Amino acid sequence: MCNLGEMIEKEAIQKTKQSERKKRNIMVVKNLIHNLNTTFSNAVELLGLPQQEIDEIKKYFQS
Repeated sequence: MCNLGEMIEKEAIQKTKQSERKKRNIMVVKNLIHNLNTTFSNAVELLGLPQQEIDEIKKYFQS
């Protein structure tokens, strides 16, 4: 059984990984849009991202 400290550490690591993945996906989508002269929708479709991640990335591009 995990203790509280280990659970908190695991949660922090998971949140960090999610944040890094989001930043990487934003960068990749930006590069696809620029280099292929395509739309946001086409870029995320090419990557095959799940809808939840698309919604999060879309917030970045709308700001």
